[in-house]
Amino acid sequence: MSLRCKLTWGLCLISLAAAACASTPPGASDANFAKAKKENAPGAELFEKECAGCHGKKGEGMASNPGIMGPGALPLYKRDPATSTNPALQQQAQYRSNEQTMGDDPRKEFRTALDLFNYVSTQMPLPKSKAGSLTPDQYWQIINFMLVSHGMNVPQGGVNASNAASVDLQAAQ
Repeated sequence: MSLRCKLTWGLCLISLAAAACASTPPGASDANFAKAKKENAPGAELFEKECAGCHGKKGEGMASNPGIMGPGALPLYKRDPATSTNPALQQQAQYRSNEQTMGDDPRKEFRTALDLFNYVSTQMPLPKSKAGSLTPDQYWQIINFMLVSHGMNVPQGGVNASNAASVDLQAAQ
């Protein structure tokens, strides 16, 4: 096979890979988003009011704010803002190696729904002056809405303080 032929095949493969990546829109799928709105209308309203302005209507991420629902969202390790907010474009090893260089970030690993709650309830919404300003119940409503929109099955009655440690976020990845 000639070099030109190899290059042509290589470009075709790259094009196919790019098309495959582009075929899954970021954020919550329409079906998951509709299900979450139906099952948790208060959480949907709170998300729209407190979160969507920075993270997008379907949690797809906006500007430098990360996607928080849908494929690749809620990664185990924090993202490196110097590369991309899309976790699908970052490798797990990169997250670990960047952990030391990304400065003092309160974001720890997102293993369980409790980890997510602990972060969101103390660091959100922004600006920092508003962080932690919602009630615990409001944060749980947002977390439940996010997780169902993300495509996760939550426990009967929703995720709460008594069961959040058992809800594995990485099982949905």
